[in-house]
Amino acid sequence: MKTTRDSYSLGYATLAEGTNANTFKTTTACAYVINGQSYIKAATDNLAFSTGTAQAVLTQAAYFVFVDTAGTVTTVQSSIQPISSVAGYVAGAWEIPHVADKACIGAIKVTLASAATFTPGSTDLSATNVTGTYFNFGDSYGTPITY
Repeated sequence: MKTTRDSYSLGYATLAEGTNANTFKTTTACAYVINGQSYIKAATDNLAFSTGTAQAVLTQAAYFVFVDTAGTVTTVQSSIQPISSVAGYVAGAWEIPHVADKACIGAIKVTLASAATFTPGSTDLSATNVTGTYFNFGDSYGTPITY
């Protein structure tokens, strides 16, 4: 059965690598809804990864980006998959986790080539053999995203 989430992004925050090492940013303001109340998060640089375990060589993981009612940005790491995994490799194959009282505004997929490891908050997204792919989440014309 599909259910409608009551916390979601209304637009695109446009995620990108942050100016400082080991960070990411939102490059545009983003409107979002939490529990029926709307908010706006201003574009913000140098956001830190808040959670996650180290990724080994030749793996990939998604880091879902959430924002709360105060505008605080946090991340939630997906399962770590080998890059040979079709399920993990396809964009959008990871299920967006539900986090109470937060809206998911996007995700950063980190894919590692040979000799690279990635530790959230300690490894730069532009490090050698580290590829960050950015996904922006938003609903369609005020209709909440359904799962």
